Amino acid sequence: MTSMLMSKRGRRGTVMAGLGIVAALALAACAPPGAAEPSAEPSEATATGDLKVGFISPTTGNFAVAGQEMVDGWNLYWETQGNEVNGVTVETIVEDDAGNPETSLTKAHKLVEQDQVDVIVGPLIANTALAVAEYTASVGIPNLHPVAASDDLTQRAANDLTVRTGSMGGSQANYAGGEWAATEGEADTVVTLCADYAFGWESCAGFVQGFVANGGEVVQQIWFPNSTTDFSTYVSQIQAAGADMVYVATAGGAPGPNFLNAYLGLGLDMDKLLLNCCAADQGTLRTMGDQIEGLKSVSYWAEGRDSEVVTEFVDAYKEFSGGKVPGAYVAGGYITASLVASVLEEKGLVTGEDLVSAITEYTFEDSIFGRVSWDEYNNTIGPVYIREVQKLDDGQLYNVPIAEIEDVDQWLGRTPEEALALPTYSQTFQGLE
Repeated sequence: MTSMLMSKRGRRGTVMAGLGIVAALALAACAPPGAAEPSAEPSEATATGDLKVGFISPTTGNFAVAGQEMVDGWNLYWETQGNEVNGVTVETIVEDDAGNPETSLTKAHKLVEQDQVDVIVGPLIANTALAVAEYTASVGIPNLHPVAASDDLTQRAANDLTVRTGSMGGSQANYAGGEWAATEGEADTVVTLCADYAFGWESCAGFVQGFVANGGEVVQQIWFPNSTTDFSTYVSQIQAAGADMVYVATAGGAPGPNFLNAYLGLGLDMDKLLLNCCAADQGTLRTMGDQIEGLKSVSYWAEGRDSEVVTEFVDAYKEFSGGKVPGAYVAGGYITASLVASVLEEKGLVTGEDLVSAITEYTFEDSIFGRVSWDEYNNTIGPVYIREVQKLDDGQLYNVPIAEIEDVDQWLGRTPEEALALPTYSQTFQGLE
């Protein structure tokens, strides 16, 4: 496989850049699907030993499907490639936080103080991620985030030990979705329904800013608790709003199918819907089936993209999982593992800031996400896809790109200084000036 991985040294400022997309072992013969070779040969004098990894994810509760798939992506890499790289054995301890910030922080303390892990991967949900990142930075432990979480991980709370390793910030991709909705989507008005916590506020804020900047009008914003299982009341409010388009953002897991069951149950028009990455991930597609063919969403990941590296990755996961198609959570977990493996292959056993620094030296001309680079706040710059659910030749449902917006950064049309001077997003502040 031709390497698309290049070293990008000397571009780190006071906050290190970083987002891992696909890196892998040096031997092309055993390289994983969609991976690229390291940019240099391993040193003859690399350190060996064990790299102990603590993995925090919600494998029970309302986000269990998404959380387990994030773990599955991580496991896919090590089970297919082996957990020994260049004399370093990778040991993983998985902890379930059930999407609860207090539980997540307790598990992080346990992993660091009792299990003495060298790095923590996860957690998934925005408020759990912020809590864990603050703690890990305080004790000098790298924290790798495979899936979208709070914007502030790579903005106001950015630090040298926290890296978004397989996704975009909450507002980032959705800003591009708002631009598309107001132009190509031909919507003049929109009603939004978003989860009532950091990731939901950010997802809505990104969308409405992109929508309004292109002439659209937001007629109503509706918020739901993360614990919501019955969306019928919210769907009734959506119906009453009478907007041209409905934008919905969930954090993955059960809320996506639960919302769609309520929406379709009232006979509302699916053509008016645009969902975020997580509401239309593969867990939702598997649950809802053929009735959601044609459903549109916006994401940094598209498993139906016409790309050799994507096809190879999808095939590998289908073999690993008994036929399932991988969603964004699987892709994020896998990519994070492949980045760690690439660093170990190139440098041997490294920990702390050295591990983060090594990860952030990579950039990609092609990956399972497309062309990706990093900014100086540990966040990715890459493509965003407007996707449509389609049944492909294998008879399964995929999110297939119908539009692509390239080189999307996290600043939503502002300079970093302008963006960071704004209040954090909330119900009452959505970034509209």
